[in-house]
Amino acid sequence: MNEIAVHIRAIRREKGLSQEQLAQALHVTRQTVSSWERGLSLPGLDTLGELARALEVEPERLLYGDRGARKPQYRRVAAWPVVLGLAALFYVMVFWIIPLFMQFVVGTFTDTAILLGGQLFLTLVIGVVYCLLKDEIRNRDFYASHEDDPPDREE
Repeated sequence: MNEIAVHIRAIRREKGLSQEQLAQALHVTRQTVSSWERGLSLPGLDTLGELARALEVEPERLLYGDRGARKPQYRRVAAWPVVLGLAALFYVMVFWIIPLFMQFVVGTFTDTAILLGGQLFLTLVIGVVYCLLKDEIRNRDFYASHEDDPPDREE
């Protein structure tokens, strides 16, 4: 017996419908519903949509069962592209852009200008990394809290 047949039968029983009641809702014969549930035939795509509406479920649940109702999953982002990008940005900012800008502030291109510019840039990097980490933790907590939720079922 194929999986769709098992899912149709299980959901129909879960909803408390007889084969006759489901057949009337779909404007088909009881034998057609029986044939679907025994795996002898499959409903067409249009009929599958009508079947999902009649059973008040998502079409994916008819096809895949409870696996069809997937919850959002938390996926980690690889850190190495971010680290490489920050390292390159740090180099360009500290040794090229900030000293040129600080030359106008301090007056001359000195070690003080490089150190002051580096400190300013480092402060910005720490602020951005803090915000990104805080957002990452918030996302992790959100997805972790939704993993324990039972699936929505209408009774």
